[in-house]
Amino acid sequence: MAGIFQFFTTILAKIVNFAKWLLAVFKQVFVDCWNIFTDLFCWGFESVLGIAVGALNMIAIPFNPQTYFALIPPDVANVMGYIGVPQGAAIVVSGLIIRFTLQTIPFVRWGS
Repeated sequence: MAGIFQFFTTILAKIVNFAKWLLAVFKQVFVDCWNIFTDLFCWGFESVLGIAVGALNMIAIPFNPQTYFALIPPDVANVMGYIGVPQGAAIVVSGLIIRFTLQTIPFVRWGS
């Protein structure tokens, strides 16, 4: 009699293990499908951004600050140097770079 109970217990354990394995397979299939969906979304978004970058690169807007500084008369450049305009511009630009860098870091939205 104990052998029959042992047989049914073994069969039931095998069925339970098969059900656990089947559940793990279904879960892994769902996880893989979710990863495929998110990767396809990211691929599409990256493709759209690549097209936008290509379109923006085709626009030829030459911006060279040295050409604008060369247009300043020497007397005005001398006065600007005396009052510290280049140093002030460097301070403002470095402050903007630091601010934009901090804005790109998640959960560090200081000052906005």
